[in-house]
Amino acid sequence: MPLKIELRPHESVIIGGAIITNENNRIRFYIDGDVPILREKFILREKDATTPAKRIYFVVQQMYLTNGNQEFQKLFIQYVRELQEASPSLRPYVTSVAEAVIVGNYYDAIKQAGKLVEQEDALFGSALKGELPEEEK
Repeated sequence: MPLKIELRPHESVIIGGAIITNENNRIRFYIDGDVPILREKFILREKDATTPAKRIYFVVQQMYLTNGNQEFQKLFIQYVRELQEASPSLRPYVTSVAEAVIVGNYYDAIKQAGKLVEQEDALFGSALKGELPEEEK
């Protein structure tokens, strides 16, 4: 059964390795086949992977798009070790990402990595952005 994709004006989607960006009108199209697809809300660009959890998210995204490329797997292991050493409290979130990666379910790993990014932001938010807490301003 084909997958139906609808894009709003100026919305993007990655299909395979290509970024497709819609112009001015809403469009609908169908994809029949086994190819990685990421809607814009799940896409993290490399320049935006500025925190440890976002780097993990980006590498998982690349593994999904490249069907588990070994170079990205090596980076994933490195980033996971670094984050677990720096913030042991994030270990349960990192573990759920790693479990999905181990079984090759990269799409689920992206969703779990999204939760990791949210938790990192909740714990460290302004400190990761280089901002001072309100009481120190």
